[in-house]
Amino acid sequence: MHTDSSLYDVGIIGSGPGGYIAAIKASQLGLKVALIEKYSKLGGSCLHWCCIPTKALLFNAELYERALNGREFGILYNDINLDLRLVKARKDKVIKKLATGIEFLMKKNKVTVIKGKGALIDRGKIQVEGDNAAEVHAKNIIVATGSNAVLLPGLEVDGQYVFTNREMFELDSVPKSLLIVGAGAVGIEFASIFSRFGTNVTVIEMMPRILPSEDVEVSEELRRILTRRRIKLLTETRLENIFVRDGNVHAETVNANGEVLTIIAEKALIAVGRRPVSDDIGLERLHVATSKGCILVDNTMESNIPGIFAIGDVIPTQQLAHVASREGIVAVCHIAGQKPEPLNYDMVPNCTYCKPEVASVGLTERAARERGYDVITSKFPFAAIGKPAILGETEGFVKLVCEKQYKQILGVHMIGPHVTEMISEGSALIGLEATAGDLSDLIHPHPTVSEGIMEAAHMIYSGAALNF
Repeated sequence: MHTDSSLYDVGIIGSGPGGYIAAIKASQLGLKVALIEKYSKLGGSCLHWCCIPTKALLFNAELYERALNGREFGILYNDINLDLRLVKARKDKVIKKLATGIEFLMKKNKVTVIKGKGALIDRGKIQVEGDNAAEVHAKNIIVATGSNAVLLPGLEVDGQYVFTNREMFELDSVPKSLLIVGAGAVGIEFASIFSRFGTNVTVIEMMPRILPSEDVEVSEELRRILTRRRIKLLTETRLENIFVRDGNVHAETVNANGEVLTIIAEKALIAVGRRPVSDDIGLERLHVATSKGCILVDNTMESNIPGIFAIGDVIPTQQLAHVASREGIVAVCHIAGQKPEPLNYDMVPNCTYCKPEVASVGLTERAARERGYDVITSKFPFAAIGKPAILGETEGFVKLVCEKQYKQILGVHMIGPHVTEMISEGSALIGLEATAGDLSDLIHPHPTVSEGIMEAAHMIYSGAALNF
């Protein structure tokens, strides 16, 4: 091991969307930056095993489903087949291109990249283990080590029958049946992928509803739609035991009524959440305060130890790539002597890229009432406007949650086509403290899916939509 003779202004452990964005921003602010990454490629779990590959497969599923239903659009095929090897090859090509792009950005912004496992050994000192073993000195350190999939006690992930999201991308063929444990965004997205690939999918969830963090009406609508698409959804159901017998996974479950059900499937995906990667990185040595494995920070992302910051999935905020990126910007702006605006975590958009898509920002109807607001809501169906009909995707709706007196928009909740692209309008409206009246005055182009949010505003402001 050697000591890096350079003194960096910022040393960042982890190159996911939090770490590499923080590195770029820090460099742009004139700081000298070292970025430490334990894997051979930059980009973290988001790029290599979570966000990007999942969305790549979702796009393949969309194209395959469209091809199977080509007759509806006047497009006829003699033969349609899915080759999972080619699906994976395209996914890998996308990942390689984006990873190469991150490497280029590091060089462009003069960020020193050090490959190896980083750990805190003292204030201002990072020990890097691996082929490039070194001791890195930095005035400030940002921990951006991310998260891994939560494993159930006693459960072995073997990569042959039982998987986490990471191993799912190594499948060589589409399974005939798949059990998914967990109905959050990860579980529902994989259910949407493989059900359209032709797999018989069963999802079990301990909570009373799927996508439990979303507005109740959105969760209920998605459940109805996925059930019509022959995805079996078992809520208030707990996994008691899982084992492999005769080449299949056997899962023993218990529902809220105490009824025992054994589910048999070719494969099983465990998608019950993610845990911070905070072990063996020196937190205890420096007495960095944690709770349930998460590093505790203030609104500048600084821990209880001056000069040590943390961002992304390793702190107790929403485990989303765009949250990590923004937290990284806040941290380095503070390090650079600026006074960044603290994050408003109510303003974080949530997206689930299933079919139909789900997106939301702001308060749910229930959360708004719990905070004491006098609430008024509207719900406008996509079936009532032209573009969804053209797309052949008329399921779902836009729901607005507003304060009753002035009709200020508190929450935007959508389920339907392209809503993950539309939700940024909701973020802007809430951030600018817009009312339903303000929104109804904004001209939306026709025909577009975005007309749905305008029509929902008309329903709040004038009591009736223009197209419904």
